[in-house]
Amino acid sequence: MGTPRQPKNSDLLQYTSDESPGKYRNDKVTDKELIKKVHSGSREALNMIADKYYDEIYRFCLYLTGQETDSYDITQEVFLRFIKYVDSYEYRNLKGYLLIIARNLCRDYFHHSKDLSCVEDTEYPGAEDMHLGNLEDRMLLQQALIQLPVKQREIVILRIYEELKFHEIAAMLGCNLSTVKSRFRLGIKNLRKILEETDDEK
Repeated sequence: MGTPRQPKNSDLLQYTSDESPGKYRNDKVTDKELIKKVHSGSREALNMIADKYYDEIYRFCLYLTGQETDSYDITQEVFLRFIKYVDSYEYRNLKGYLLIIARNLCRDYFHHSKDLSCVEDTEYPGAEDMHLGNLEDRMLLQQALIQLPVKQREIVILRIYEELKFHEIAAMLGCNLSTVKSRFRLGIKNLRKILEETDDEK
């Protein structure tokens, strides 16, 4: 299967201001400073935000949906929505805010999808960091993850792959802390069960 072209930031934003390219390109620029520049009309700052968080938002969508092509589209929409409503942005955690948009769009995706069980034959970005033995194991994990209920899956993804703390996930999803922890435990338990059943079938 061919790999779809990953949209570049220039596909999301067109450089139209009088700013010099690279004017704000500094790894030490904080999200708060970027948002301030965005509110001042900086297109370059918008590009920097997209460049900084695109891969993480795409990865989250891919883990949650299991669909490579659709995840590109959802990620594109995340940043377009952020741009649309950026003037009213007051959230303290920019990455968390983008993940909330992504999560809601993925929920819409599930709602409108006719075949939620379909999983593309693709390897997740970052899979090399999972410390699994080979490609087969990584693909088994991918298919096991997609079998989890969405409410468990999103918490497992946010906790393990996005490395958010439980209280951050609770605030992001609007759940109480005990609910988040319970869904995480159930998700891990079900993942292990699915993987064990898969091993028994070999």
